[in-house]
Amino acid sequence: MSPLAERQDSAPPLGSEEKVDEDLTKLLDWLQKVENSTPETEYRKTSMEDYNFYSGKQDTDDVLKELEGLKRPATIYNEVKPKVDMLIGMAAQTKHNATVVPVGVEDEPMVELMAGTLDHFQRKEKIVRKELECFEHTVKGGRSLLFFYIDTSNPFKPVIKAKRYDGRNFYRDPDAQEYDMSDDRFLFLDKWLTEHQIKQFWKEFDTSMAQQYSKGPDMPKFFDEAQEKYRIVEGWYYKFIDVIYFVNPMSGKVEFLVPAEYEKFEKVMRDGLNTENGRFQTSEQIPHQESFKKQYHYMIFSGEHKCMGGPSPYNWEGFPAVFYGAYKDYDTNSWFGAITVMKDGQRTLNVNRRQLVYLLQTLPKGILMHEIGSVINIEEYEEKSSQPNFHLEIAKGQFEKVKFQEQPRISPVYHLLDGMLVQTIKNSSGAQDNLMGIQTTSREPGITVRARQQTGMAVLYILYDNLRESRLQRGKLHMSLIQQYVTEEMAIRIKGPEGARLMQINSVMNPENKGFNDITAGEFDYEVEETAETMSIRAATAQMLVEFSQNNPNTIPPDVILEYTDLPYSAKQRVKEHWQAMQDAEKANADREYDLRLKEIAAKSKPKT
Repeated sequence: MSPLAERQDSAPPLGSEEKVDEDLTKLLDWLQKVENSTPETEYRKTSMEDYNFYSGKQDTDDVLKELEGLKRPATIYNEVKPKVDMLIGMAAQTKHNATVVPVGVEDEPMVELMAGTLDHFQRKEKIVRKELECFEHTVKGGRSLLFFYIDTSNPFKPVIKAKRYDGRNFYRDPDAQEYDMSDDRFLFLDKWLTEHQIKQFWKEFDTSMAQQYSKGPDMPKFFDEAQEKYRIVEGWYYKFIDVIYFVNPMSGKVEFLVPAEYEKFEKVMRDGLNTENGRFQTSEQIPHQESFKKQYHYMIFSGEHKCMGGPSPYNWEGFPAVFYGAYKDYDTNSWFGAITVMKDGQRTLNVNRRQLVYLLQTLPKGILMHEIGSVINIEEYEEKSSQPNFHLEIAKGQFEKVKFQEQPRISPVYHLLDGMLVQTIKNSSGAQDNLMGIQTTSREPGITVRARQQTGMAVLYILYDNLRESRLQRGKLHMSLIQQYVTEEMAIRIKGPEGARLMQINSVMNPENKGFNDITAGEFDYEVEETAETMSIRAATAQMLVEFSQNNPNTIPPDVILEYTDLPYSAKQRVKEHWQAMQDAEKANADREYDLRLKEIAAKSKPKT
């Protein structure tokens, strides 16, 4: 179900019928245009083919029919899938974490709390897992979306949730250029549901309006007759509204209100307001300036039937969604994934290997030529010559009368072409052997392996930099929702240098008191910490540490080396405990020797009587 459908009881009012009708008409017009736009049609055609290539469906119907007519198998030698799996796995192994940094010195005490809070809710809500699913579909199909919403099934305890949409289940503004969707006029999310599912949320849902809306071949479809399902569209868009920016005399910060609300605020400031610190009142003119800003709205509809809608319930400047994109075709303004650039090489590889197998199967074998009576077991030869232990019996003195015609040879160009095509697929995807964990040399210094892997990662800069940008945007949006909806006192578990520990939030709300931990306060910035640490890089690091330790004994503690090895946890703990016990024993011996030395010195310095 569309996420905001869970919020229907607390959704903002739709407003006047005339205004809502205008918005719905505009959304239907946008939906029609985006469905028929070049960026969307090109993307959906390309992504469907890309998904098929990943799953091994790499031949068109015409090719399959031709192979069937020739009675030849449609064998697939899928070099695409392992390359894609490597790119996805590298994102899972590489550490990219959104974290909180202070804007000013006064915010530094809150940074640990805010960073720990963000990390806690990322783990609790499995955001990282869903983000990796988004990246998976980005690599395969070119784009994906992580949509945030608030589940208010329990209105006293709202829960922040996120839902993944693959690229074929949402529509972006075809004229937008910015990666973070800041210039998108609209965003549409699709869901196909049965009438029973829909009426669990909207009992007044009119199925006839959805069935009758589609009037032509280019109109949006809202009813699937074959599956008897209805299309529910959640549309997000913005309007420009008049506002007044002003300096709040109570906080000294710049804020804004719509004109009617600003007049009320100004009157309250003139009349006076009771606060915790006493009565606040000002007779001076409040600095203000008329302007305008974007106000984001949403609407859930099916055809010309409106289910719900209104202004965005989130205090967030933008859509409550994070876009994930792989590569962009700037001619068509559409997105494509890593599979797109591998398809030509994969097609040619299939053709080449199929032809090679066919030649090996049909190539004529060497022909036995002999004079009559020179081969004694000729009947046995005809039946059993293919067996490895078969021997040909030649009549005495007839050895020169028997010979074989030379077997035709297959051109080496097939082997050369095969290697070139495999390398082409590696080059176009960026998934080289060293990143795949394939050993290419018998022995090589770890630092050389790591340098080559880091150079190989540079080829994938665009793909992983886009992922980094999306993670940063996701961290900002997620933290904003946490500050808005996690307002009650609770204990969270955060990670630290001494292990996981509990920390209280929202239990001390007055900034003047010790232990202030109101997460809705403070100004922060965000950054993404990243370290490229794949399994092969970890192995190379471990090898370097071992070599350095061997050449320089007692310089690297064992626990540092163990961090980069794949030993079981229990084995690591035993090594650490044994090493620590040895360190303690050495320290105890050194302390005893020191004490004995002091006693000897004291005894020698003691005057004789």
